[in-house]
Parts: sequence; C-alpha cells; structure tokens
Amino acid sequence: MAGFIPDEIVERIRDECDILDLAGRYVHLKKKGRYYFGLCPFHSERTPSFSVDPEKQIFHCFGCGAGGDIYTLKMNLENLTFAEAVREIANEVGIAIPDQNEAEGDVSHARRKKSKILEALDLAAKFYRYVLQESVYGTKARDYVASRAFSPKVQEEFQLGFAPGSWDSLWRFLTRRGIDEAVLQEAGLVMPRQNGRGSYDRFRQRLMFPIHDTQGRVIGFGGRVIGEGEPKYLNSPETPLFNKSRTLFNLHRARKAIRQKQEVVLFEGYVDVITAWQAGIHHCVASLGTSLTEEQALLIRRNSENVIICFDADSAGEDAALRGLDVLKKQGCSVKVAQMPSNTDPDDYIRQYGGEAFRQNIMAAAIPLTAFKLRNLEKGVDLKDEDQKLKMVEKALEIITDLPTAVERDHYLRQLAQNYDLSFDAVKIEQRRIYYRRKKNKQRGDKPGGEWNNRRIPKHMVAEQELQPAHYNAERQLIALMMRDANLAQRIEKEVGSAFNVDKYAALAAYLYAYYAEGNPADPGRFIRSLPDESLKQTASQLAMSDVREDVPEHEIDDYVRQIRIYPLLMEIEAKRRQVRLAEQAGNSAEAVKNAQDLIRLEQVLKLRKEGT
Repeated sequence: MAGFIPDEIVERIRDECDILDLAGRYVHLKKKGRYYFGLCPFHSERTPSFSVDPEKQIFHCFGCGAGGDIYTLKMNLENLTFAEAVREIANEVGIAIPDQNEAEGDVSHARRKKSKILEALDLAAKFYRYVLQESVYGTKARDYVASRAFSPKVQEEFQLGFAPGSWDSLWRFLTRRGIDEAVLQEAGLVMPRQNGRGSYDRFRQRLMFPIHDTQGRVIGFGGRVIGEGEPKYLNSPETPLFNKSRTLFNLHRARKAIRQKQEVVLFEGYVDVITAWQAGIHHCVASLGTSLTEEQALLIRRNSENVIICFDADSAGEDAALRGLDVLKKQGCSVKVAQMPSNTDPDDYIRQYGGEAFRQNIMAAAIPLTAFKLRNLEKGVDLKDEDQKLKMVEKALEIITDLPTAVERDHYLRQLAQNYDLSFDAVKIEQRRIYYRRKKNKQRGDKPGGEWNNRRIPKHMVAEQELQPAHYNAERQLIALMMRDANLAQRIEKEVGSAFNVDKYAALAAYLYAYYAEGNPADPGRFIRSLPDESLKQTASQLAMSDVREDVPEHEIDDYVRQIRIYPLLMEIEAKRRQVRLAEQAGNSAEAVKNAQDLIRLEQVLKLRKEGT
C-alpha cells in the first residue's frame, strides 16, 4: 500500500499520465537525442539541464540533482505529499480513488485548507461573474465592458466579473455557503473589521479579473475601479496560493500558443491582454501591474526565450520596459521592444486599427534591446549641444561594450558613428578603451571560486564532477547496468552482495536485489518509484538517464567487480604504509619491520586479486 492507495492503482495512474505532458506544463522542453531538455523549475539557470526520458517516464536535473518519476515531479512542483500527488494526477487522468482515506486523515490539514481556499476563490469568481452579467448592480460595469468592445465570448473566457459597492455582499454570499470566515481572510477576499466583529469585502465597485495558476485554477483577483476611487487597480494580497511576483496573468491560456509561436508578448495590464486575445494574439501575458520580477522572467524563459515587450507609450511605460529588458536579459531571453505611437496603449491601438495592423505595424517593427536602449538615451538630450551629445555617446559606448559578440558591437558602433557624424575609427578606439578599463577592474576585483549559471557550484555537484576513484566509478556503472538488467543484478548479488563501498550505491544495490526478488521487471522508472528515500531517487534517476552501453563485455563487468572487491584491501595497504612511516619516524625499528612485512603480504594478496587468482 502507498498512503492507503493500492499499489496497483498507483501503477495504473502512472501508466495513464505522460511525464512529458506533466513536465511540459511547467517547463518548455526541446528534444535532443532521445531526451527532452529545458530550464529546471527547481533552481535558476540559463543553460537547460533539466531532462525528461519519455521512455522510462523519469526526469533528472544535471544541475541541482532533482530527479524521480511523475509523482516526485508533482510533489516537488506543488509542495504535495505523495498521496496528494497521486490523487491530483488521478483526478487529471480520470481514475477514481476511494474517498475513505480522507476520513482516515490521509490528506493533511494544510492540503484541506488549500482546497477550501481554492473553493472560496472559485465561488467568488462565479459570484462576481453573476453580478456583472445579471445583477442591476453591474450596470455601470457592463457599460464599461461594452466601451472596451469585449465580446460575450471573451468575457466568458476570462471570467470577467464585478464586485458591487456593498461592504459585505461577497462575505454574506460565501459564509452562507459554509465557507469559514478565516478561510475568506486567508484567500484575500475579505478583511477583518477594526472592531473585530466580522469582516468586509476587500474588492468593492470594481471590474474583476480572475488570476489563475498554471493549472487554470483561480488563485487571486485584479480589480479595476469603476467610477471614482483609488487605487485604480487593486490586486489580491499575498496568500498561501497567490504571489504576484511569481505569477503571470493569462499564462495558463497562452502557454500552448507561446510554444507554437516560440515567442511571448508581454503586456502591462489585463485589458491589453484581453483585447489582444480577442484580436487573435494568443501568445500574450501580463506582469500584474508590477515591475517585472526575476521569478516572472524565469517563468517566461521556461516557456520561450523570445520576448516582445509592449508597454504604454508614456515615460512610466518606457521605464518599465527598460527594467524588464534587463531582468529578461539576465535570464537569457532574446528581447525586443514594440514601440507604441505617442499617447496610445496596446488596447487603444488594437481597438482602433485591429489585430492584424498591430501585428504588422507594432509587433513586426519591434526593435532589439540594444537599439531601444540607444534610442532611449536621446530623450532629453539637446543634440546641438556638443557636451550633451558627447556624454550621450559615452553612455552609448558603455551599452555597446556589454554586447556579447564582436559582430553586434561592430554593427552598433557603425550605426552610432553614422547617426552622430563621428569617425568610426574614433568610436571603435573609445569602445575598446572602455573594454580594457573594465577588464582591468574585473581582474582586480576577481575572487577565486568557480561559478555555474551565476551561482556557486553546489558542493554535492562538485563532488560528482571531480575525478572519482576506480571503485566509485565501478559501483556507479554496475548500479546503472543492474537497473536495466535483472540477470546482471542476480549475478552481482552473488559475487558482490552488500560489499559496495559507497553508501548510496550499497543502498541502491540492496533495494535492487529486493526489487527483483519480488518478481519485478527491469524497469528503471518503476524501480525509482519503489525507492522510499528522495535522495536515493535522485541518484537513481541520474544513473537511469546516464549513457550506458547496453552490451558491456564480460571482461569489463569482471573488472568492475574486481575494483569493488579490492578497494578495502587498498585502504588497508594505505593504512599499513602510514603505520610504517610513523614507526620509522618514532625510531621504533621493530614495529616498522613488522608493519613492513605485513605490507609486503598485503601487496602480494592485492597482486593475486588483480590477476584474478
């Protein structure tokens, strides 16, 4: 049994769920050879090291070491227990599991609370939707929606709603349906009154935009005031489910189109996204009205490395675009900026000219990050003033020096010289002066220590990367082969048994012996699922994903076994050598001679074992 869920049901659920589909909801995967690779969802990186093996139905990150099967992936991504992960996946693939386990306490208190919060948010979205569609209280909001030309279809798609001006209409609606007041407060839907008696609605007199997680569940709201009131836009507070710095509006709908287009269009607000969606531009998201965060940029990068930023044509919009450029660039994105005509925003433009005009005139004309930064330098500069002009050129050269390739630097240097009537040779000399100045400063400030993806290499990774002794590699290779070959595992059990020297490989060997003794097939994915320890699952998944020859010759297997067997003898010889040295240093010749004789005998035994006699 696995958490009161029969093993056969756990296996059936696993067979019905494709790990590629599950991982693909969170990570943009590309096929390379027989594996699929993407940016790891568990740590920050620029180079994809998260891999999925669709044949074995396992995953492994060669960066942070995370690995396992569909259940491990689900547990780690959503902070679930094993039983919770099984139930969630079962629900997704349509396999029923008896509810009796819940009564026996299998579902944690935290999980029940999360479920109640989700229920409250879902009911709130339906309440707001009803008020907008049917209630007299939603008349002004319906007029506003009509002014934005939102079709009934797109209103339904985005679940647009309206929070009436009453202080407690939502509170009364939800508490009458059995939702506890504490749950409503944790969901960010109501706030406690100052006198401590009851609560009042957080959102009032606002057009409501439900915000969803990657699975399409409502986790929060954004509300735009209708009529007078501040702030103009109000988001849900931080809750156990909602963190606006880690969430993108519309990502769950847009993911499929993003992967088809291999591009993300990043807007500033909800209305821009909805208008673009209605116009057929479906690969669009918004950053919830805040400056783009590193977490949001990483979320974008996992789905596509190509980004078009399209913010309002005002100073605030352009400042936000500049900040977003740097954050996205840091995550390894290729970024362009779509520039709006003066005094317009994407919503206005699309409604006036249509989606196709927006694609052709705005998106297709988006300029690269560097071009946008250089053009932005001209703002507020009097180009007739030589001092201002030269200071601006100096800033431009700093930007150009940041470029990674000589071709890019040459392109923008020529453009800079042409635009401001300067000598190309002069600007190139000045740019190289900046480059060498930076290089010198960097050399002064460098500290020893390797970097990996902008982070210190984790200690457990360093250990794996260093050259390992022969017995270590022998044990590693044997375990990898045993996971694929039951007959080999039976042979190693007889010849080596529990004599593996590395703890993690000794443990895996013991579990493999037991796994095959129960009549299980040579299935690495299934074996990994049977392991009770997460660290062992990570090690096993790494071995399962390693490139191992299927037809290893017998003499290599014999050599692996020999290396494992002689390792303790090698350690004994090394210890005896130390004893000889210590006795000699202490002037104890009798003890030194005795240890030397023992050493000769051990070395003879080692020679015989190496020769296989």
